[in-house]
Parts: sequence; C-alpha cells; structure tokens
Amino acid sequence: MKRQENLKVLNTVLVFVFIACFGYQANAQAAIFAALFGDKVASKKFNISMEIGVPLTNVGNIDGNKPNIGVNFGIAGNLKINDTWSVSPTAYFLSKRSFDMESFSLNSPDVYLNNIYTDVPTTISMNYIQMPIFVYYNIPNSNLRLGLAPQMSFKQNVDATFSADIGDFEQSVGIHANNIDYGLVANVSYYLKYKRNGKGLYVSLRYGQGFTDVFKDSFIDGNNKSHYFSFNISLPFITDELAQKNLGDQPNN
Repeated sequence: MKRQENLKVLNTVLVFVFIACFGYQANAQAAIFAALFGDKVASKKFNISMEIGVPLTNVGNIDGNKPNIGVNFGIAGNLKINDTWSVSPTAYFLSKRSFDMESFSLNSPDVYLNNIYTDVPTTISMNYIQMPIFVYYNIPNSNLRLGLAPQMSFKQNVDATFSADIGDFEQSVGIHANNIDYGLVANVSYYLKYKRNGKGLYVSLRYGQGFTDVFKDSFIDGNNKSHYFSFNISLPFITDELAQKNLGDQPNN
C-alpha cells in the first residue's frame, strides 16, 4: 500500500515537472490538471494546490516609479515531511508584473515617434514564469505557517507603453531585460481549514526580493532589482478523509 502511494506521488511530481517545464503554454492545462486530478492524487503526505496571487511590484533605483498591481496563477506540489515541516515547489505559469515611470523616452528607428514620446509617462509590463520552492514551518497548535523560498523567474516578454497627447505607443523591450531574475520570497499563511467543505484554503502575505538587475544598463542605468508585496490564495486538493476530519474539528461539533 505504501509503495503504491509512493508511486502515485512520484507520477504526480513528474507530471507537475512536465507542466512546469512547458509553462509558457500551460495556463489552461494547469487549471484543468488541478481541477480534474487534484482530488485523485491526494494522499496523507502529498497533494497539489491551485495558486492565485495579486502582487504589487516595483523596481528599485528608478526615479519617479510607482508600483502597479499584477497577477500570478499556477499550481504547487505540497509534500508533508512531518507535522511541522513541508516542502512546496510552485510554478506560476502566469506571472504579470508592472510599474509606472513619470518620465521615459522611446528609443526606436523612427525619429518622428522618438520626438513625440520623449520624457513621457511610461508603463513597463513584464511577464515571467515564476518558480519558488517553499519550505514551510507549521506553527504547532495553530493554523499559521511560515515559509521561505528561493525563486527563479524566467522572462517571457516585456513591453513599454508610452503615453502622449496623441495616444499611447507600445514597444517590445524584452531584449533590454535580463532573462532570469533570482530572488528570495518570505511567506506567512493562515489556514481556513473549514472552508470548501473541509478542504480549506490558505490566505498568505508574501514579500519577494530580487537579487539581480531586471534591466540591462543600455536600457535603464544602475542597480534595478525587483521587489513586491503579494496577497495569495492557495486552494489545496486533499483527501476526503482529511476534509471530514477538518470539519469534525470545528468548535461546537
């Protein structure tokens, strides 16, 4: 029985890794995988979860910049080590970040456009595949857990939208951004264990700090590392047995 459970966990992890590797085309596939197979692969020590986040992202050392709200969507594999510790490799196949600059200039082969869009308000939008690997500490006798994760973010595309009186102009600037953003993420979560018929959900606050320059000096000079605050929701797919136990633990039952 234990061997069958281990094989089930291994097969699920392999599927998860496969989806993560091809994340650039897997937004819908991830949601379908979680919805259809989440309950079926759940065991006492392993489950998957659907992950949704709303980050407020900014990049340091850029004059006059303001953070914008983005969105994260993906799945996580959750492996219970013991009652205190767990590991959760996560893949956000959709990870949108954005910030505004008060003044920036278009640099294109078209001199006429460059003159129009010189020192104008500009929005930078960045799309990544974001992959943190969380180590969680579950605080005994509480619904709180603390987490820390190294994170790698793989650039997909980066766009700049320049605003002027005649209208907006969008330019792809991905060649001016570095391909990988390394960082560290801190997390604090609260488990609402009685929600979703006992399957529960986690609500989390996170802070992420990048360690590498987001942009090349040819585009934006200086040390421009990303950082963000994020509100996250995690929807775990757990066994019916554990869900019933959660419901049975409710006060006044």
